[in-house]
Amino acid sequence: MTNQIAEAIKAVSPTAEAVAQETVSFSPIRWKTGWPHNLRRVPPFRDDATATLTRREVFAFAQDVVDSEFARDQIIDFLGASFAFQGGKNAQAQLKLQQFLRNKGKANALLQALRKVGSGQLTPVQQYEAVVATGLPAKFASGLIYFLAGPQEAADEKPLIICSNRAKGAGLDVTSDWSADEYGTYLAAIKAGRDEHAPELPLDAVEFALREHARQG
Repeated sequence: MTNQIAEAIKAVSPTAEAVAQETVSFSPIRWKTGWPHNLRRVPPFRDDATATLTRREVFAFAQDVVDSEFARDQIIDFLGASFAFQGGKNAQAQLKLQQFLRNKGKANALLQALRKVGSGQLTPVQQYEAVVATGLPAKFASGLIYFLAGPQEAADEKPLIICSNRAKGAGLDVTSDWSADEYGTYLAAIKAGRDEHAPELPLDAVEFALREHARQG
């Protein structure tokens, strides 16, 4: 629904730099102490009660994964960064993600799915489908493929983070557990709105605007 997208762009005036600098507060020590032992590696969380994390910093962890050709240790460090960024201080989200990773079968399936994403042979919708098939909640699955795709420019058509507020702003009726087709509809709606109202922006700037507009409202 491009009118909601237009409203968000006008209200937020997003820029690529604002996207990169988006900052989330989280508790490193809580993530560190609750990190599943079965993964045999703990991401480099500090012992602080509170810290911040930006999109730019999570992109750096994702780049380490790509540079290592999807080595296990780098993937686990990236999972810690991406989940902390998206989960923030939400204790329920943190518990849900840690329970997911404690399931050895699901954790291994996620590692394999991310390596499949890294093959470069999947479209954004296929990447999303591969990761949500592991049982990881859609919001967090979309975050992983978004960051692994790297920072965005206006010409790019890469994955985007989805959540209930973003989906609503893009005109979707479904507010959770989006299918691959629904995720594709979401991507198409954001692209259409961007092309009409702010063609100079990268797509994730519009995604960012939808979330910020919902937060402000």
